[in-house]
Amino acid sequence: MRAEDIHLSYTNPMTGQTVSRDWGERYTEIDGLVLVVEHYYRSRSAWTAHLFTDHIEAMPLADWARTDGHLTFAHVRRRELLQQIAECVGSEEWREKRARWMALPRKRAWRNRYRIVQRGPRDWWALPADTVRDSERGPWPSESAARAELGDAAVRPTSRR
Repeated sequence: MRAEDIHLSYTNPMTGQTVSRDWGERYTEIDGLVLVVEHYYRSRSAWTAHLFTDHIEAMPLADWARTDGHLTFAHVRRRELLQQIAECVGSEEWREKRARWMALPRKRAWRNRYRIVQRGPRDWWALPADTVRDSERGPWPSESAARAELGDAAVRPTSRR
């Protein structure tokens, strides 16, 4: 993966909600993991990236946090932060930490069960918010076909990216 292939969005892929541009958060999804990239508007602080945790149950998350399962990144420049992430993707460390992260139980009260992602031309998939209860579904030829089949279980973005 290359840093140029990582695209940051103001729309949270898990909830479909768009944050204000001056809020300091952006999101990217890589290999089924959602990373929150933070940099406060017009500040000289470092760019940081960490896993999106709002949909994980509290006790397993606390146990996971005590281990060496963290995928966090930081740099003073955005370009270098994205380069760090790109270099880590696909490495042995990435695969191990991703496997431990995906094994954590998700909150059952999570509003939407699936988020729709595109993996290639005419290759749309539904990734579950609760990996214990639901499995990955797809492929569909278009986003609208996936949403039609999933109905209200799919995340509906509030604005286009």
